[in-house]
Amino acid sequence: MNADLPWWYSESLTVQQGGLCLDGVALETLARTHGTPLYVYSRATVQRRLRALQAMLAQATTRYKVYYAMKSNRHAGVLAAARATPGVGIDTCSPREVETALAAGFAPHEISFNAGMLSNRDLAALAESGVHCTLDSFSALRRYGNLVPAGTPVGLRFDPGVAASYGQQPKMVYGKSKFGFDVEECAAALDAAHRAGLVVDSVAMHIGWGLPQSSADLVDWAFGRLSGVACQCPTLETINVGGGLGGRYLASDQPLALKTWRDLIARHLTPLGATIVCEPGTWVVAPAGLLIAEVNTVEARRHITWVGVNAGYALNPLPAMYDIPLEVIPLCNPLGAPAMIAHVAGHINEGVDVWAQARPLPRLEEGDLIAFFPAGAYGSSMASNHCMRGEFAEV
Repeated sequence: MNADLPWWYSESLTVQQGGLCLDGVALETLARTHGTPLYVYSRATVQRRLRALQAMLAQATTRYKVYYAMKSNRHAGVLAAARATPGVGIDTCSPREVETALAAGFAPHEISFNAGMLSNRDLAALAESGVHCTLDSFSALRRYGNLVPAGTPVGLRFDPGVAASYGQQPKMVYGKSKFGFDVEECAAALDAAHRAGLVVDSVAMHIGWGLPQSSADLVDWAFGRLSGVACQCPTLETINVGGGLGGRYLASDQPLALKTWRDLIARHLTPLGATIVCEPGTWVVAPAGLLIAEVNTVEARRHITWVGVNAGYALNPLPAMYDIPLEVIPLCNPLGAPAMIAHVAGHINEGVDVWAQARPLPRLEEGDLIAFFPAGAYGSSMASNHCMRGEFAEV
């Protein structure tokens, strides 16, 4: 790629005739047609990145499976793109997600389920669905065993015991949290499953969200722990390394390299001979999506230039609630040189509703359209109707 192009420029996200395009389609045209706020997704990007993960796993093992994490984005077009990618299943975390996966055309054997703090109603729905469940508590094992035939296979989820995530955000860390058995509880968990009439065929671990390259040593250590519990399971068929692969949100980001991830899998897990499973969400769909908004205010206030837009954190909580930054790209002048330093804010009646602070931007005027990128993951799927500002379209 041309070194003069911005980091976000890609095979799908390009600039043509001075305007921002996704898969060759002018985003301004889509915004004028469908209105704003508008989420736009690239089917080609979703499928390209799923295939890239499959290819990387194939370098580590001959037995692997990729399950797209529905919770990151459940738009029908995204699910259809995953469904149309050969060899890809789908990961779910609620009975409603299971229903949605089935409606999208996934067969029960193509669906995995991972979640905790499950109610009796949840477990009954899962038992009826026939999907493979990974459980993470003695309570769930006991209650699920009462609902399914003896010999039903299940997975056990274990706490990785490390704190790793994008920017070391505590909210994005899964180690030492509410999820999973402690590694030291492995024997007791296996015994509890046996007493419940269940057969443990897989072990799982999810380390954190948006793992950076700087956390490679923590991933190394966690995979070593996962290998240790896998060796204690006599009926093991699958090792689930979870998700956590991150993408770039700013030019300076250095997410965990796929080759590093591949090598750690090959070192710790491939020798065990089990099928290696991963459940990517953000890595697949974040760069496949943008959120387009219209500038409604450009005004200097207390020596700060504020750019107001018609979309707030009700549509994407990552910047306001998780301190995850998004790029701000003008649709009509995406390669323009910075001409202003501005705070970009949404229209939610809360002080925290700020998309970006002190961001260098090309000159913006009221009525201009901008895109927040990457916005394909945990945007629309986490949207709310706070202040009754939850309206948006998706294409």
